[in-house]
Amino acid sequence: IDTNPIASASIAQVYQAELFSGEKVAVKVQRTGIQKIIETDLEIMFHFSLLMEKHIAEMEILNPVETVKEFERSIRKEIDFDIEASNIERFARNFQTDMTIYIPEVYRAYSTKKILTMEFIDGIKVSNLKSLREAGNDPVLIADRGCDLVLKQIFEHGFFHADPHPGNILIMKDNITCFLDFGMMGTLLPKHQDYLGNIIVGVVNKDSKKITETLLRLTGTYNIENRDQLEQRVSELINQYAYIPLIEIKVGEFLNKLFRMLIDFKLRLPSDFYLLSKALITIEGVGTILDPDFDMVAHIEPFAKNLLKKRLDPVKLAKDLYSSVAEFRLLFKDFPFEIREIIRQIKTGKLKVEFEHKGLEPMLVKHDQISNRIAFAIVLAALIIGSSLIVLSKIPPLWNEVPIIGIVGFVGAGIMGFGLLISILRHGKM
Repeated sequence: IDTNPIASASIAQVYQAELFSGEKVAVKVQRTGIQKIIETDLEIMFHFSLLMEKHIAEMEILNPVETVKEFERSIRKEIDFDIEASNIERFARNFQTDMTIYIPEVYRAYSTKKILTMEFIDGIKVSNLKSLREAGNDPVLIADRGCDLVLKQIFEHGFFHADPHPGNILIMKDNITCFLDFGMMGTLLPKHQDYLGNIIVGVVNKDSKKITETLLRLTGTYNIENRDQLEQRVSELINQYAYIPLIEIKVGEFLNKLFRMLIDFKLRLPSDFYLLSKALITIEGVGTILDPDFDMVAHIEPFAKNLLKKRLDPVKLAKDLYSSVAEFRLLFKDFPFEIREIIRQIKTGKLKVEFEHKGLEPMLVKHDQISNRIAFAIVLAALIIGSSLIVLSKIPPLWNEVPIIGIVGFVGAGIMGFGLLISILRHGKM
């Protein structure tokens, strides 16, 4: 094994080595102490996310605590090289018949949770245009193929490389693409793939209503008061790109505007959609490096339309129908039991019905404020009256013939009264 790393990152370093059987391999070794550093960082992030959620109202929709939890799940997967090895093998199975891509072989016998041994790939970094051309490769073809490979992962496999930056893509002989570093992967459910297709076709057809309905389903929001405003904003966003040539449309820019709009309406996408956005924006950047005239929209549209065509496939329709019938069968089968269970709970007095009073929270807060002020005022009045009685009774010890305890009481009452006055003025009401 070569003791000098050929690649370094925050989590691990990669070394070149040779097996006893003669195969050249790349050995990815986790940095010493990285898990402890990650635990400390996560603790700090959770602390700050709680503070942000508590004190910054605008953070409610961003849900920083849940975002940190999602990051924690992601980073724990990244530092478990057993998971990465499984990702590589799954990725390879998905592309086993595609000759335009190569996935390095994993050597399980030489791998652990902290060490990943895989086939060494002798390729050219995708952003090194000079070396690519000298080796007889075609940058424009590589850009087109690379984009299609990522879109195939998203629209067909539902399992995609979430970090396809130039350092993770090597180009081999005959323009063959090789992806590296499978620690960060995204997954899309079939229904989410359908939603994504709806959005893209809706953008192409300038159908703001379809896009709005899809976004609401995707975010799990079915009742929204300002739905018309959302549809209007969607329409405005689409019209910004209506008369721009496809080649000039930047997918990354469009996605950023879409996400900001969703935040304005307090809508939150599934976490893997942010990984999807990252993958699309990254591969668009790679494509632009290879080909200044790279048009990502032209690549996306056929995949989206093909996805929607599959919905009408008789086999898929039959499967969906069978699944729906099976669900209804279970529903009707369990219905009598569920009714009997409800009746049993009513008879035994165990049935509980919870009511949620919406809109009363401000009233309850105000009620608490009033109660606190009344209690504070009563204590203040008692302190003043008590101090007055002590002064009139001339109870020792005295200072200039005035009881010291009475003086302390008046001073305390003055401070408390001043504090109450400030509190009232701060809230703008007496």
